[in-house]
Amino acid sequence: MEYDNLFDHIRNINLEMERHFYRLFSPKNPLQSLPEEKWQPFTDVYETGDTFVIKLELAGTKKEDLSVNIWQNRLAIRGIRRDSPPNEKRIYHQVEINYSEFERAVILPETMKEDAIKAEFNDGFLVITIPKEQTHVEEKTLEIEVK
Repeated sequence: MEYDNLFDHIRNINLEMERHFYRLFSPKNPLQSLPEEKWQPFTDVYETGDTFVIKLELAGTKKEDLSVNIWQNRLAIRGIRRDSPPNEKRIYHQVEINYSEFERAVILPETMKEDAIKAEFNDGFLVITIPKEQTHVEEKTLEIEVK
């Protein structure tokens, strides 16, 4: 087996083990599982007082290779991180960086302003900010009859 094929095989085994470990031990969160053949960038999902924020670590990815779409209440981030073609043969000793297509999806809350979503890509991070829809819930007092 050639070195290139051996390291690709080892990398694929490593990625598969990481996926299984993540599924077994990660807390339940709004991130959705996606097809196995695509890697998933590290992602933070949090909210502030008036926004939901999704932040992805995408070092080495070009802006033009990114796609962000919303369908129903699912935000899908897709793209590709490309490796530069080598000038000479490489002999890898460790392979951890994914150079291929990636995809990540986040289930969005129903209380959001879809028309005001913003995405910024700086310093290898894609930050998507989604303003919350202001919902006014009237406080009600219920009278309870004790029998």
